[in-house]
Amino acid sequence: MNWLEISVQVEDEETAKLVCELFDQHGQGGAVQERVFLDIDKFHGDIPPRTTIKTYLPLNGNANERRHPIKEGLSHLAKLYPLLTPRFKELQEQDWANAWKAYFRPQRIGQNLVFKLAEQDFSPAEDDIVIDLEPGMAFGTGLHPTTRMCLVCLVCLEKHLSVEDRVLDMGTGSGILAIAAARLGAASVLALDNDPVAIQIARGNVSLNGLAGAVEVQTGSLAYLTETSRPLFDGITINI
Repeated sequence: MNWLEISVQVEDEETAKLVCELFDQHGQGGAVQERVFLDIDKFHGDIPPRTTIKTYLPLNGNANERRHPIKEGLSHLAKLYPLLTPRFKELQEQDWANAWKAYFRPQRIGQNLVFKLAEQDFSPAEDDIVIDLEPGMAFGTGLHPTTRMCLVCLVCLEKHLSVEDRVLDMGTGSGILAIAAARLGAASVLALDNDPVAIQIARGNVSLNGLAGAVEVQTGSLAYLTETSRPLFDGITINI
């Protein structure tokens, strides 16, 4: 199925909120905000935050019927607020779970922790710790800010991790944090998630990195710990 992308640029938070409400009501799955960061050195005075708001509609039998209230709503808003001309763009169906890989590059965290896709070629330095990933539809490639912050924390704690330390990773997603903890020195890691897709992908990534003996992936949340009488952990990563 092909999709219709509807996008409009706004220059203030109030207008952005109104457009998001319109897209939430009539779009497929809500609205997406993309903030444009300008080169501040080229400007003086106040710089308006320019934001692109997007929504999507499936191009099926009732596409025109669903598009009408969005066009009408944007037309009314443009009379009252600073709103640039909306853009309507048809998008071809793709395998979205894999299309992003064409733009992914190996990610370095700290001095020597590197994440890359399993199929990517990479020439590591002598002390690099390289982790292969196949995220699929699960969360966790090292690109998201909160994921990176957790990884930076693990790197900073590397010298404190010992071969006796047990780590808990709550909401493991792709398994990226659990794998990093194990590669950075933790003796064992328990990775939990309540999403069956994430569990399958995390187990695959653990196996891909040869850590089946160090990282255990299980379905569950905090209740799983009490139900299975797990011993205490020396460290916990939570990125949910």
